[in-house]
Amino acid sequence: MSDKFENSNDELLDNMLDLDEEDRKITLEDEETGEKIDFILDDTFEFEGKNYCVLLKPTDDPEYDYESIIMETVDKDGDSMLMTIAEEEVDKVYDYYDKLCEELYGDDDEESDE
Repeated sequence: MSDKFENSNDELLDNMLDLDEEDRKITLEDEETGEKIDFILDDTFEFEGKNYCVLLKPTDDPEYDYESIIMETVDKDGDSMLMTIAEEEVDKVYDYYDKLCEELYGDDDEESDE
């Protein structure tokens, strides 16, 4: 996938979290390939002065319904855009979000697997 994805829906993000799953769908287009991919907005958070959103992408894996993807939210010429996270920041952002989820929701995933 390319480094930039443009949000093809002009709605964004925080207000969408109050909507049904169907209404939280957004379509992103890969600028290099033109491929359009549907995601569900699942969460937003701030880390080190940057805003991020968590998107869910349906998978074909029978064990998992969705794959979780975090993208940076940026404002460009008054339009909100989603961009892939810089390679050197990916681990740090995902680790922060994992810790944030643990604090907010506990270890529900581990308990449900037992």
